[in-house]
Amino acid sequence: MKTVPFSDILFSVCQIVGLDRNTLNDKSFSAIRDLCARRCSTIWDREEWPDTERRLRTYPGNPIKSITLIDPTLLTENYAPILGEAGYQLWQDNPENTITARLYLDEDFPRIYLFDFVDQAYQRGTIGSTTVSIVNPFWIVQDDLSRISSAITTYSFSYATSTDINGEYITSIDINIPFGLPEYPSTYNGPNDPLASKLIFSANSQLLVQLNNGAHQGLEAYSADPTRTTRATFQPFTVEDMNGRDDRVVNGTMWNEDYSYLRFYNSSEKFIKYRLTPLRLLGLKYDPFLEYSIGAQVYFDTDQISGSYSPESYAKGIRGNFWEAKNNVPLTTFPSNESDYWKMVNIPHRFKDYLINGITADFLRSEGRAEEGNVFDGLAEAAVQQQIDVLIRQQGQVQRMNMVYTY
Repeated sequence: MKTVPFSDILFSVCQIVGLDRNTLNDKSFSAIRDLCARRCSTIWDREEWPDTERRLRTYPGNPIKSITLIDPTLLTENYAPILGEAGYQLWQDNPENTITARLYLDEDFPRIYLFDFVDQAYQRGTIGSTTVSIVNPFWIVQDDLSRISSAITTYSFSYATSTDINGEYITSIDINIPFGLPEYPSTYNGPNDPLASKLIFSANSQLLVQLNNGAHQGLEAYSADPTRTTRATFQPFTVEDMNGRDDRVVNGTMWNEDYSYLRFYNSSEKFIKYRLTPLRLLGLKYDPFLEYSIGAQVYFDTDQISGSYSPESYAKGIRGNFWEAKNNVPLTTFPSNESDYWKMVNIPHRFKDYLINGITADFLRSEGRAEEGNVFDGLAEAAVQQQIDVLIRQQGQVQRMNMVYTY
C-alpha cells in the first residue's frame, strides 16, 4: 500500500486555514490530528478500498496448538520401562496398529465448554462416546515413508479439562492415529497459520474463524479464491462477539480480546475478505527522554530525526508520521522501520486530498467559518469521487457480482 506522510497533510492544512507551521503548538497539532482520525473513520468503510481490505484463507474449527505421542511402552509402578529377556522394551498390545496422539488446543481461542455439548452429553456423562474430526489435516509418516492423512476418519477421544469462570472446558484430547510420526509444525503461529489443523467436535461443533489481529469486520466469504475462479460459491456466516467469556491471563495481565469471529455452517475451506481497523491517531511529538510503554503513540520525522512539528533543517527531507510502540521502549530509542520497538501508522495515499479538504472543512467550522467549511466539504467529496473514478474507470477494478436471485 502506498502511504502519505502525516506531515504532508499537516502542512497543507496549516497553509489553507492560516496556521504558521513553524510555530505550531501542541494544541493546534492535536486539533488537526483528531480531525484527521475522525475523517479517516468516515472514509474507511465508505467504499471497497483496496487499501483497507485484506484476504484470508483458512478453515473453521478449533485450532490444534501442538501434538505429542503417548509412549506405548509398558511401565512399572515406578514408571520404569518393563524389559523383555533380551533387554528390549515391551509395548502395549495393539492389534489395530495405532498409537495415541495428544492434541493440545489453543486456549486463547474460544474454548470448548463441556456444557455446550448437545443432548446434555456433559450431564449424562456421554461426551466420551461422541467423535471428533480433523480438517486441514496433518500427515502421519509410516515406517515405509508413505503418508496417511489424519482426516481419513473420525475419532473417538478422551479428554483433559480445566475450569474458568464459565465452567469446565477441554484443554487437550487423546485419539488413536495410525502408527507413525505425525508431521506437525514445531512452532504454532496462530489459528490462521496455513499449517494449523482444526478440530471439529461432532456434538459441539464450533465452526468459528478468528479474523487476523487488526481486522475490523468480515465482508464476504467464498468456497474458493474468487480472484482465480468464477466457480466460487458464497459462504454465509454470522458475526459473534466473544468479549468477556472467560478469565484467561495472557502475558501476565487479564486477557483483553480484540478479535472478530465469523461462525460458518460447514467445515470446508474458506476464502474471506475482511476490512482492517480504522486508524487511531493520538500521539504528540516524540520525547527521547521518556520511556514509552507498549501501545503508546508518538509523532516523529525520520528524515529530520526529530519529533518537532516543523522542520529543523531544510537541507534534509521531511517525513513525519505517527509511530506506535510494539514493546516497552528504552530512552533515546528513535522510531524507524528497522526498529524492534516501533511500527509506523500507515495512512493510505489514496485518502490524501480527501483528508486535507475534510480536515480543513472541520477546522474552519470550529472557528465559526461555516460557509468556507462547506466549500471544502464539497472539495472533499470531489476527492472521493476522483478516487472512485481511478478504481473503476482508470484501473478497471470491477468487483465480483453475487447472483443471489437467478430468475
